[in-house]
Amino acid sequence: MKRRIGLGGVLALGLSALLATPAQAAADVGTVYVPDDFLKAASDTRATGHYEVDGTALHIWTEGSGRTDKVAEYIATDTSLDGLDEPFLEYEATSGGVPGFQLIVDFDDDGTSDGILIGEPGFYGNDWWLSNAAEQFVKDGAPLHTGGFGSADHGTLADWDTAFPSARVIAFGFSLGSGVEGDGVLDAINFAGVRYTFAEHTVLTGKDACKGGGWATSTKPEFRNQGQCVSYFAKLEKMK
Repeated sequence: MKRRIGLGGVLALGLSALLATPAQAAADVGTVYVPDDFLKAASDTRATGHYEVDGTALHIWTEGSGRTDKVAEYIATDTSLDGLDEPFLEYEATSGGVPGFQLIVDFDDDGTSDGILIGEPGFYGNDWWLSNAAEQFVKDGAPLHTGGFGSADHGTLADWDTAFPSARVIAFGFSLGSGVEGDGVLDAINFAGVRYTFAEHTVLTGKDACKGGGWATSTKPEFRNQGQCVSYFAKLEKMK
C-alpha cells in the first residue's frame, strides 16, 4: 500500500451522498494496489462477488442475493480507535445495495482480532454496530444494547473508544453482501485522514522496457533510475 502526501479538496460524491460522508476531505492521499494490498487472511469475497480496478476506482458487484453473493476486502493498519476521524466510503451505486465500512478491531490490544465494527451511515448515521461473530466480552461491553441497528450492540466510535480505551483498528475495508445484490464504483476509501484510491501494479517485462523513462513507471518493484532497472533485469537473466 503506497502512500504519498497531497492536497485536500472538496469531494465530488454523486450518489455516494447516500453514505452521509463528512464535508472535509482527507489531507493525505494513498494508493491501494489490487489485489496485493488486500489482506488475504481477512478476505471474504465469495464465488459470486467480484471486484476490478477501473481507472483509480474499484468496480464492485454481486450477481444475486444468495449466500455466495459477497465482496469484502480489507487493508492492514495499526491505528488507535482513540480520536479516529469518522471513516467513509466514496461510492457511486449503479444498482442494488451499498457497501458498509468495516473496521477489524483488537478491542483489548492483545494482538488479535476481537470483532468487526460496521458503519452504514445511509441507515444508521455515525452509529457503528458490532458483528455477531465478535467475542463475548466485546458484546458485553458495548456502549448500547438496543434494537434497530445491524446488531443489538452498537454505538458511535467515540462511545466504543470510551468503552474500550486500548482498542486498536488492525484492518479497514468494505463489504457488499452477503445475500445482497449490488453494483457500483468505489471511488475511494477515507480512513485516518488518508484518501485511498486504487491501482494495479505496473510490472516491466525486461531491460528494454526500462528505456525512455519506462523505469519510472514501474511500481513492482520501484527503481531509482534507469541503470538500476537495467541491472535488475540483467541479474534476473543470469539466474535463468
